[in-house]
Amino acid sequence: MKAVTSGKPNPARRIRVFVLAALGASLVMTPLALWYVASTGTQLKLHLVVSMALGITLSLVLAVALMGLLFHSSASGHDRRAANDGAADEPED
Repeated sequence: MKAVTSGKPNPARRIRVFVLAALGASLVMTPLALWYVASTGTQLKLHLVVSMALGITLSLVLAVALMGLLFHSSASGHDRRAANDGAADEPED
């Protein structure tokens, strides 16, 4: 049985898709970065490989999560409400 949706996009599903895309991108970028470092003549030690993989993956996931929160805030109307509340607090000239 299919669940009835209200037509609104599901933010959790959207964020999950973006995080999976970031993880996929990190699976592509990590070997490319390691290949580039190895082509410069640097010896690839375990610590270097692990730190590069974690750095690339966590940077991409953090960037996607923050952008997802930004889009969610804008789409849900939080930005509009905050702008209207802030405008009421400004002194009139």
